[in-house]
Formats: sequence, C-alpha cells, structure tokens
Amino acid sequence: MAIEVFADTDTLSHAAARYVVRVAQEAVVTHGRFTLALAGGSTPKKLYALLGEEPYRSQIDWALTEIFWSDERCVPPQSEESNYALAREVLLGKVPIAAAQIHRMPADRPDRDQAAREYTLEMQRVFGTSGIPSFDLIQLGMGPEAHTASLFPHQPALHEQTRLVIPVSGVPKPPPDRLTFTPPLLNAAMHVLFLVTGEEKADALQAVLEGAYRPDEYPAQIVRPAKGEVTWMLDSAAASKLRRRV
Repeated sequence: MAIEVFADTDTLSHAAARYVVRVAQEAVVTHGRFTLALAGGSTPKKLYALLGEEPYRSQIDWALTEIFWSDERCVPPQSEESNYALAREVLLGKVPIAAAQIHRMPADRPDRDQAAREYTLEMQRVFGTSGIPSFDLIQLGMGPEAHTASLFPHQPALHEQTRLVIPVSGVPKPPPDRLTFTPPLLNAAMHVLFLVTGEEKADALQAVLEGAYRPDEYPAQIVRPAKGEVTWMLDSAAASKLRRRV
C-alpha cells in the first residue's frame, strides 16, 4: 500500500492523472487494452476533467480503453446525481472513445437485481471470462463514514462473496438506492486508486489506515487486492490525523 499526501486538490488531481496515464500505458503494453472503473462523488471531478484535456488526453489510447463504474445511484443517466452524467460531462464527451466502450451501470432500471446481473454479464463479456474480471484500475473515493463505492458501514453487502454487482438500499447518504461492486470484484483489481480530500474525512481515514481491521465499521478497509496494489492519494486536510505522514 502506498500513501501520498498533497497540499491541495489541484496538486493531488495532477498526480492522480499522471498515475492513471502510467497504468493505462502499462496495461496496453502488457495485454493490449486498458480497463478502468470510475467512481462518483465530487472528489474525482478534477481528475476526470484533467484526463479530458492536454497533456493527459493524448497520453491514453482511448481506442483501447474500456470504461465501467464501481457504483451508481438509482437515478436517470441525465440526473445531476448520476456518476455517469458527471463523467460524461467532464471526461467522456471530450475524448475519442467509442460509445460501445463506455459501459454505463444501468441503476435506473426498475428491476435492480436484474440490472446488477446484466452488468456482471457485460463485464464478463468484455473481459472474456465467466469468473471475476480483473480491472487494470479501479478508482475509488471514501466518505466521512469510511464508505467506498456504495459499501456503507454495517451493511450485508460487505459480506457478499458470490455476486460481483449488487443492489443496496437504505444507505445513509441520499439517494438511498444504488448498485455497487462487491468486495470480490474490488479485490481482483490490479490497481486501486483512492482519492480522499477534506478535513471531515480525517478521523475515518486515520481509522482505516492506522486502526484495527474493522471493515464492518470502516468499509474502505475491505479493499485489499490479493495480487494488486492500493494507492491512497490524500490532501493535507484529509491526512491531518495520520500519525505517520508521507
């Protein structure tokens, strides 16, 4: 696990953009394409905007990139609350990527169990596997209660071992209904990049990174890829409670 602390969100976002470019280029060299799962929330917005601009835009081979989402709110795709809508606005509409390579999580469908199953099948189709896909990079955030993706404290989803995408309901942050990647899928990734900013997350971050392993209380702790690496990029406010500063 690598932990990097930056003075502000702008510096952090540029470092994250360089990280994404490096992973993308290595993936294309290694196996001919780059598979990326995006996050939602406000923290990665600057990163996504940077990736849609030079100098980063032309450093990624978008023709060889497949885009997915690690979670989605159960809202229409044009909603301001949609993770897809955010990425479309600041990134996907600005890069030369085919529509067939953008795999929106269909959380707006009435039958959310079926939507989760279909998204799993779509991932498996793209990855050419009947098992657990291994993303080159999953980008995640963390909330002030240590949730990540849409895995919140004390929810049954934290213990899911069979399904790769599941619906969750009644989460303590609106909107309450979502689809989310599960721990087995998150932990199959080759790289996981956490972006965490803001003083309101400092206590939870200290518990996640330096406290005892209590994933029911601090869900972000559950992200521990067996073969991959986890990188935490933090601003100084989020990192202010860490005993060991990097």
